[in-house]
Amino acid sequence: MRLGVTRRKQVRLRHIEVFSAIMLTGSTNGAAKILNISQPAVSKILQHAEQSVGFPLFLRSKGKLVPTQEALQLQRELTPFDEQLRRIRRLATSLSRGSVQPLRIAATPALAHHLLPQAVARWCRAFPQSRCELSVAHTREIEQALLLNEIEIGLTMRPVSHPNLVLTELRSCGLCAIAPAGWWPDKLLKRPLRAEELTDQPLITIDADDYLGGILSDWLEDAGATPKSAISVQTYTLAKSLVQANVGVALVDSLTANYPAGVTDIQVRPVEIASSLNVYALTQHERPPPRAAERLMKLLREVC
Repeated sequence: MRLGVTRRKQVRLRHIEVFSAIMLTGSTNGAAKILNISQPAVSKILQHAEQSVGFPLFLRSKGKLVPTQEALQLQRELTPFDEQLRRIRRLATSLSRGSVQPLRIAATPALAHHLLPQAVARWCRAFPQSRCELSVAHTREIEQALLLNEIEIGLTMRPVSHPNLVLTELRSCGLCAIAPAGWWPDKLLKRPLRAEELTDQPLITIDADDYLGGILSDWLEDAGATPKSAISVQTYTLAKSLVQANVGVALVDSLTANYPAGVTDIQVRPVEIASSLNVYALTQHERPPPRAAERLMKLLREVC
């Protein structure tokens, strides 16, 4: 003997959305406007909902929908669910805009002062509901902050190799020599600076422990150049400030050298060197960057 099995259709979330919208507005037209769908679609979903629960939810009277006693009972039970559903929708909207929690960004000094502000300015205009927290740190501090979940994205010009971190190249940038205005004849400004030209020149050096500092130190040593290096600094921005104060010449990245545009108190020359720098975004391997970070990385590429 075979037993017959009656399959009842399940009540779906869309059924509940349409039911609640009709209860709120009193008509399928009103519900359609709230849900941003057509009136026939609302009527069809309502029909499916009534088939699923097995009883009518509304009585049709002179073109109006009057809720049945069963519908009024359902409404009382669904009130907390409707409120929760609204909260979920708001949360989903906020997440898509990246505005739930601030995007935490740390950048090395040169990038924080010369590149990041331009990208963040565009980001804020494009996504006014988004928030971010910016900090300045050296690369090793950025690595530690990422591993401790203190930031979502780090920006550096040092190539980092760590199994738990992802290094994404945003773009490359050149190396430049900068000097006080009038230091070089104008005809030399487009000619790449050779290491030998720095012999006996007052050179503001970058700490050799810094990635760029190490590159420049090797470059000078290979060429046998012996500049007069009385001052060593840890940041490219400080090196540029010293050049602007007529202390001497410095070798920095092209972002530091050329920002802001139109500065007249320094001269900039390319450097005759095979090495170059890259701007990198650092993120956690096990914790992919949020959508807000991906958008910012895209803007960083555009600004670069």
